[in-house]
Amino acid sequence: MINIVFMGTPEFSVASLEKLAKNENIKVSLVITQEDKKRGRNKVIPTPVKAKALELGIESYEPIKVNSKESLDKIDSINPDFIVVIAYGQIIGSHLLEKYENRIINIHSSLLPKYRGAAPMQEALLNDDKITGVCSMLIEKSMDTGDVLDCVTMPINDRTTIEDIHDNLSVLASDLILNTILNYDQVFANRTKQDDSKASYSKKITKEMGHLDMTLDARTIDLKVRAFKNWPSTFIYIDENPVKIHKISIIDKYNNIEPGKIFKVDDTGIYVNANDKCIVIEEIQFPNKKKMTVSDYIKGNTIEAGTLLK
Repeated sequence: MINIVFMGTPEFSVASLEKLAKNENIKVSLVITQEDKKRGRNKVIPTPVKAKALELGIESYEPIKVNSKESLDKIDSINPDFIVVIAYGQIIGSHLLEKYENRIINIHSSLLPKYRGAAPMQEALLNDDKITGVCSMLIEKSMDTGDVLDCVTMPINDRTTIEDIHDNLSVLASDLILNTILNYDQVFANRTKQDDSKASYSKKITKEMGHLDMTLDARTIDLKVRAFKNWPSTFIYIDENPVKIHKISIIDKYNNIEPGKIFKVDDTGIYVNANDKCIVIEEIQFPNKKKMTVSDYIKGNTIEAGTLLK
């Protein structure tokens, strides 16, 4: 029986935890996750990983600092064969790295050494990549630089959104981590050292990055809408109101109206030129309102042609 400590927090990690926990050759002895969060009217919400651990009957532990003596003692008392880390949210310190050398396995959501860092899934979309994937890798002191154990890929097409990538890679990651653990000796023997000269980095996503500049080319705007669909959402200003843009399409430009100025509004959307082509805005969300199609919005509201989107 392979003994595992699993570290993870968001929804992305849940499929991997479940896949490992339900395998007859593996025992997940402890789940380490981030602290519960207060939401709404002081309602305490467990992390998705903690919720799944409770469902599976696995002990969940939420240290404020995973490298504290208390936390390290708890992990050491289990003496795991492997520590699996998938979007946990804290940096693994030297004690664990040294004691469990070559036995701490991370899942990273890019084809390393491409897009090391915080937001690799979004970066693949923003850069108009045609393929992305997940890698199992060894953790070392510097971020995302460890040897790559194995990778799996998925295609990106012209309608792929961040939700599609997240959900597909979550499932692929669960298969990948299971295969990596069950066939570790072979996978480890065939590991690949990353070529630092080919490394690139993904930026941390900020709310401000969601603002759409309509003077950019239509493809760039479309990529931003698809990459930031979950958070921070892309937005423009209509009459000083920040309006989220959830879905657009692109058609050929057929007039010379300046970029950003609305020239038509109908049931199919808001028509506005970008730098090179026309953007049709199909789904919007005004402040404190629900997301809706433009068709539904204009049944009771007006958006005037000639309005400049800022």
